[in-house]
Amino acid sequence: MRNFENDLKSPEKKYFYLINSILDIIVELDLDLIINYINPQVHDLFGFIPEEVIGEKSIDFIHQDDVSKVVESIKKGIETKEVISMNFRLRHKNANYVPVSAKGRLVEYKNQAKIVAVFRDITKEHEIELKLKGSDKRYREIIENIEDGYFETDLEGNFTYVNDYICKYLGISREELIVKSYTFVLNEDTINEVFKTFNKVYTENLPKGVFESEVIRSDGENRTFEGTFYLKHDSNGKKVGFYGFTRDITERKNAEEKQKLSEIKYKEAYDRAELYKDLFYHDINNILSNIKLSIDMSEKYLDKPGKVRDIKDLYDLIRSQFGRGTKLINNVRKLSNLENLEISLKSVDVNKVLKDAIHYVQKSWQSKDINIKIESSEKKIFTRVNELLIDVFDNLLINAVNYNENPKKEVLIKISRESKNNIKYIKFEFIDNGIGISNKRKENIFQDRFNKEKGSKGMGFGLTLVKKIVESYKGKIWIEDRVEGDYTQGSNFVFLIPEAQK
Repeated sequence: MRNFENDLKSPEKKYFYLINSILDIIVELDLDLIINYINPQVHDLFGFIPEEVIGEKSIDFIHQDDVSKVVESIKKGIETKEVISMNFRLRHKNANYVPVSAKGRLVEYKNQAKIVAVFRDITKEHEIELKLKGSDKRYREIIENIEDGYFETDLEGNFTYVNDYICKYLGISREELIVKSYTFVLNEDTINEVFKTFNKVYTENLPKGVFESEVIRSDGENRTFEGTFYLKHDSNGKKVGFYGFTRDITERKNAEEKQKLSEIKYKEAYDRAELYKDLFYHDINNILSNIKLSIDMSEKYLDKPGKVRDIKDLYDLIRSQFGRGTKLINNVRKLSNLENLEISLKSVDVNKVLKDAIHYVQKSWQSKDINIKIESSEKKIFTRVNELLIDVFDNLLINAVNYNENPKKEVLIKISRESKNNIKYIKFEFIDNGIGISNKRKENIFQDRFNKEKGSKGMGFGLTLVKKIVESYKGKIWIEDRVEGDYTQGSNFVFLIPEAQK
């Protein structure tokens, strides 16, 4: 070593002393992996002096389990002329093995090819790694036994780890899930939203994210999962994936939905009760007011023989108000049945029911000039309805007569067929020449409580009942103008009821 040092020129000595002062081990090998040079630090780290190892085969100092790996890495480095980087174990003079990190490459000088490498003792790092592996093992044991799902994915959304909880609830093995994308288990309706949530956390560097998704089990059952997730970084702080916790909340969601449905039904029942109360109060108050007025007037006329005709008219008014009260009570009962009972439907000839309704209206208003016509291509047309259909026809015809100031009350009833969304309907049009309904009133006339137009007759329940009956048949109802654009020329009540299958 001293002779080698004496042979060096001044500039070379400078670098020689520099190399020998470096704390890491620097070694030079020929292509047969014979040690040509090693700096004095070999003694501090491995107990050898340089003269004891120079001229020896380097692989004789490598742990036998690591030899093949080291030889393959050196061979590849020679072929590619790229940096050789690896970890392995080197023998100490006391026969123990020391973990080292090595980096080297092929160099050429004085027409000779050499391998120059730097070795660093990584005993402390190795001890830390072993501790981390121990911690990781305990961590994995905890993860496997928690009552939540735990997952890890890469940045592409491919699973890199899942615990037993997830496998159990999905009915899919860990081997089948690993490397599969998260889209493999999600209902397609929720994939896009889940992607947006994870992408937001990634792009905005958020501390965490939460998601809810529909998951498909191996047996085809849909389950609802919720979860919290975080960005996963490597030791250099680079984003490498996601990890998070998730759990099955299907039963909880179902319970929440039932509670919401119960609350909705309660509110609907309350609103119906309020509606019935308001309508009933308004209409019964009108009826009682008319009856009281008739009684008061009758008392004034009792001692006046010339007022017999007037008393008879007042009696007729009382009788008609009694009829209105009876009808009102019946309507309340029918509406209540529509809301609370399962409606039983059957095939009914609507022409027959319609003729009965027309006969009732004409008999009730014999003193009025009423002309009702039916325009139908067939004598018999069947729909799936029940006995409440007569109330639909009655109310629409009564409205057409009551809300009509013309000397001659005219109603044209058109019956035809129409298909919508692959459903066959019977279409009814009740076209009258009455006072008509403004566009503003058309929007809420079926739901109106008691804000009727000035001078209106009829009961508030009439059209409310009509709409609910038609809808109970899976039908639809709306209002048009008899003359388009001029509501004052009369109304056209249009409704559809599904045709009975033959």
